[in-house]
Amino acid sequence: MLKRLTNGSSNLIYSWRNFRKKGVLHSLNLAGVVLAFSALLLLFSYLYQTYTFEHFHLNRDRIYRPTYRTKSPALTTQWARIPVNYINSLPEAIPEIDKLIRFQNQEQKYIRVDDKRFKPLHAYVTDADVFQVFTFPLVTGDPATALTRPNSVVLTTSEALRYFGTTEVLGKQMMVSGDWSPEETPYTVTGVMEDIPANTHLPVTEFFSFENPEQRSGWAYVYILLAEHASIRQVEEKMAEFVAKHADPDDTYQEEFEFQALSAIHLHSHLAREIVPNGSSIYLNIFWSVGLFIWLILMVNFSNFNMAMTMARIKEIAVRKVLGASRSQLAWERVAGILIQTTICALIALGIAFLLHPELNRLTGFFQLAPGGILTSFLLVLILVTTLLTSFLPVLLSRTVPVIQGIRHGMKARQPGKLDLRKALITIQFSAATILVATTLIAYRQYRYIQHTQLGLQPDQVLAIPNVPDAVVGKYPVYRDRLLAIPGVLGVSACMQVPSEEIRDSGPVLLKGNNQDPGQAPHMDIQIVDGSFFQMMGMHFLAGDDHLMQGKLDPYPEFSEDLTPASYLGEKKRYYVINETAMHQLGLNDASSALGREINFSIGGFDLSYGPITGVIEDYHQETLRNKIDPLVLVVEPIWLKTFLVKIRPDHLDQTIGAVEATWNDLFPYALEYHFLDEMFDRLYREDRLQITLLAVLALLTLVISFLGSISLLIYSLQRREKELAIRRVIGARQTQLYGMISREYLVLLGLALFAGIPVSWYVARQWLNHFAYRTGINPGVYLITLGITMGILLVLVWVVSYRTTRRNPVAFLREDG
Repeated sequence: MLKRLTNGSSNLIYSWRNFRKKGVLHSLNLAGVVLAFSALLLLFSYLYQTYTFEHFHLNRDRIYRPTYRTKSPALTTQWARIPVNYINSLPEAIPEIDKLIRFQNQEQKYIRVDDKRFKPLHAYVTDADVFQVFTFPLVTGDPATALTRPNSVVLTTSEALRYFGTTEVLGKQMMVSGDWSPEETPYTVTGVMEDIPANTHLPVTEFFSFENPEQRSGWAYVYILLAEHASIRQVEEKMAEFVAKHADPDDTYQEEFEFQALSAIHLHSHLAREIVPNGSSIYLNIFWSVGLFIWLILMVNFSNFNMAMTMARIKEIAVRKVLGASRSQLAWERVAGILIQTTICALIALGIAFLLHPELNRLTGFFQLAPGGILTSFLLVLILVTTLLTSFLPVLLSRTVPVIQGIRHGMKARQPGKLDLRKALITIQFSAATILVATTLIAYRQYRYIQHTQLGLQPDQVLAIPNVPDAVVGKYPVYRDRLLAIPGVLGVSACMQVPSEEIRDSGPVLLKGNNQDPGQAPHMDIQIVDGSFFQMMGMHFLAGDDHLMQGKLDPYPEFSEDLTPASYLGEKKRYYVINETAMHQLGLNDASSALGREINFSIGGFDLSYGPITGVIEDYHQETLRNKIDPLVLVVEPIWLKTFLVKIRPDHLDQTIGAVEATWNDLFPYALEYHFLDEMFDRLYREDRLQITLLAVLALLTLVISFLGSISLLIYSLQRREKELAIRRVIGARQTQLYGMISREYLVLLGLALFAGIPVSWYVARQWLNHFAYRTGINPGVYLITLGITMGILLVLVWVVSYRTTRRNPVAFLREDG
């Protein structure tokens, strides 16, 4: 063994000489290896980062999120957050639960530091024990006491810098107001925590303490920490009894809770009211397959390349056998040579991965290379496995070639069956490449379909101001009139839920005259709008219109003991507009017959009064095309207009936006948040766009790697057939005929690859497309394009490689060979 190890320097020298001798061939093949290793390193890091969501929490195996499900004969809905307050008593009722933590969203808080105003990014009111359950390390402050007192706040380092310009903020105060009133309350910074890692479903920028126990109520994201040695099954077995004890027996629906492991939420939870859009496991399965294909192609290419190089050395190997070299010595030298090449390629690939890492982080928002030890271990395994598997066939070849035949014929020594094996390997790699190309083209067609699908509304040049404070909602008419006086403003409207986001409120709709049990009534989404919404957003009426809604907006009511929200909402005269889907769910045959029929709507414990249907609009996409269009009722109600919409001219854009912002600042003491509506719709598909881009890059890499590796087989095949080709030239074969003969052999392999790859590609693409409620079909033209791309590259490659051989003087070659 020691002797073998000491031969390392001679192996390195030989590898270098061989590289210089056949530099172009080596460079092409090793470039393919470098590209494959780079792709595998980056893919491994991406998958590692995705699979390790929430792994920075030390208690992750004991943390679960209960989700809330309601079931009625008409509807079953499951939410990521929980509205019932009795969930707070869970630790007292079930001893297997150690702690319960609430995260109550504080989107409606507004911050003022000196004369600067801010809106929090991801702010929550939470329990003081949050730092005992979750791993949110504090840079300054005591985690045990940071949130024990009212009016305390803990900031991340980035948020501290945004508010104060420094992280030395312990003890400093910031003024906090809510959306219900501009009155400010001083909050004291009691801690600064590290920025939360990007691979989490729970982004946090600040924690506020509860002001009193009564504040622990209403909608909240709830997490439990299991007691030591307890299991979630024990908790689940006791939940039915817990719910039966606390749920209201008069409810018309059944309440259930389902627990999700913390680390499973990102990939496997897609419920209503998720904190952020979660990832999809299907993309990970696709990327696992892509990684496997790339590695498979790498193995095929490198094996073929090393077999070709071994055949070129057959005479040398045979001579060394005669001179006394043992089989094991020759085998070790071959393995060592391949190991040297593989290691050099891996180190170059590692450098490329480090160079590309910042760009991928910018593209994905969370990409990081896997930790050093893990990445190094993966790289070592990759080097060793690749070396061992790709050296097997060359070593076997060098051991089995008869000495006399090797000395006499050199690389033309016959090896029955070996060429068929290499053709099988090249077919496998062509198949992998065609699967990736076809799947990428199908994914791209779906993305184009999404981009060009008519939404049913016109979001272009519309500025959305979401989450408007309640104190501002009442002054909407004043703000609207001021905005309409700006020359660049084309229109102003308002709604409850900004288009592009899931509508968060739904309830049963009763059609007068149907004598329907309220418990059996269909549930529909509700969108609150003002009268100008339909016209400004370009909606199309199938029947009726919005003229009854376009009158002067009712003034914001002053609630009192005599005028409660329930009485106001239940007694006010209403006009309703519904979409096509709602019309069908109500059992109405056509849009015209729906006009004049009276409905009422129940939402959040309030019953809106009966009123006539005055219009039926075409279905429009309120949110992502992944989801089906829900039945929708639209109604005017000034107290719930939480989103302002401003349509502006495309010219003088900055000037108009500046005027919109100045008008806001002149009227309201809150930070202004605005987005372009078309960009909000575009963000719905950010992950799909990202994944398709990555898939396209990987498919291109796969093609490049495949065809770089194919060169070795082409060169090897032509070198073995030089005499045959020379004889054909002598007896009159033209160069084009030889090119056609060579091309035909590889086109057969490509045809076999397509035959094997198309069903796999179709299955993978179908599984992905099923995640979209609205999708394009799988057009056979995709496979024709795939065939055209791969065939075109292959024919060019064959022509380039075969040109020199077929142009050579056949008489001169036969004289040399003879």
